[in-house]
Amino acid sequence: MKTDLLIGVDVELAVPPNRQIAEQIRSLVQRGELTAGALLPTVRQLAGDLGVAPNTVARAYADLQAEGWLVGDGRRGTRIAERSPDRDKRVRANTLRGSIEQFVASLVGRGYSRHEIVAEIERLAGT
Repeated sequence: MKTDLLIGVDVELAVPPNRQIAEQIRSLVQRGELTAGALLPTVRQLAGDLGVAPNTVARAYADLQAEGWLVGDGRRGTRIAERSPDRDKRVRANTLRGSIEQFVASLVGRGYSRHEIVAEIERLAGT
């Protein structure tokens, strides 16, 4: 059975697939597209849907559980936590930092210099 999660893995990115998966799930929770208690696909199901090794998805789920985004219910599956950790300022700052690190790493991997990246971000932010 295919999952309804609208996520993907881009092997061209410098960001490891497990981090891509985790970031996309975090983003879906933050946007309200995945709500508290929502059941996620099994590790094997999502791995098959994304064309990655089951250990890749297991690592993403484990990381998200450690951060408080997911709760493992054993036989009942993995669910979105009742309270999203992004309400904690420290967690929000770490999430932002991690997202920026992934973004910058992907652009550097595509040949952009750090100077080009910073200049464009400053231009877009109006600074």
